[in-house]
Amino acid sequence: MFSGGRKLACGLAVLVALFGLGAVAKTAALTRWDTAFDEQLAERRTSGLTWLAKAATDVAQTSVGVTLALLFPLVLWMLHRRRDAVRVLLTFAGALTLTLGAKVTVAEHRPPARLWAEVPDTAQSFPSGHTTIAAALALTLVLVVRGRARALAAVLGVLLTAGVALARMYLGVHYPPDVAGGVLSVTAALLLTVGFLELPPVVRRLPPRDRSDDKLREAAAASR
Repeated sequence: MFSGGRKLACGLAVLVALFGLGAVAKTAALTRWDTAFDEQLAERRTSGLTWLAKAATDVAQTSVGVTLALLFPLVLWMLHRRRDAVRVLLTFAGALTLTLGAKVTVAEHRPPARLWAEVPDTAQSFPSGHTTIAAALALTLVLVVRGRARALAAVLGVLLTAGVALARMYLGVHYPPDVAGGVLSVTAALLLTVGFLELPPVVRRLPPRDRSDDKLREAAAASR
């Protein structure tokens, strides 16, 4: 099996894990534990922390996610980083699509309204769309930034994702499995995207300027 094929298989495995987590998240026992966890966070709310949590939520709104999913690839394409542009577009769009599909399929209810510090956008709780967008943005930064700055981008990305995930639970609109599901959506989308782009038939059709990537050269050689 080609490298791209293995990554596709891993992506499918993560996708199965995503929907499996969604099924487990709806069980009565886990829901009781999740609700108790959110209640503990709610008891520790302050006006300052609530303001910060809402600000973190605003950074990862759906409108922001859709805008960045289009803007980043456009900029990369103009900079002649066309493979990166395709990778970012497919990963971002794929993550949002998987999250929407999981929301509709799993149909998990939100935490009790008495815990809400703000009104959620949708009735479905799993997975967290805001966490998906934050994780996708974090991943995009890592994919776009090169050289020594990539390590810093990775750290900032982890902090952003963790901050948004915690904010959504702090505001009482998501359970822990919901935010974990958002990260799984992005992980699955990345693996499926990279695996697809590394399949030999796809590699052969990429523009020449995009073939400088070592992984692409290896995939092309494997097809000969």
